[in-house]
Amino acid sequence: MSFGWPEALNLIDSMAMMAASVIPFYISYATTIKPFRILSLLLGLFAFSHGLYHLLFAFVFGYTARAILDSFSVAVLIIFLAYFAKKGGLP
Repeated sequence: MSFGWPEALNLIDSMAMMAASVIPFYISYATTIKPFRILSLLLGLFAFSHGLYHLLFAFVFGYTARAILDSFSVAVLIIFLAYFAKKGGLP
């Protein structure tokens, strides 16, 4: 397997998204406000699963990762949007 620009960019993307997921996971752990906890957990789950998608797409599974993890991360983001529209204060 060769290591070129696409793999390097996917590695950077995966590290950035997985590192960014730490903050929402910590907020969901630390807060006592239930809607904020659920929103933070959904956002952290999206960021982690999307980072895992980038990692697996570049190095291991390729298009299987796109079919499963990319679809899962988009579904989590849509659930986040629906929950935010219901509980987050949107009219």
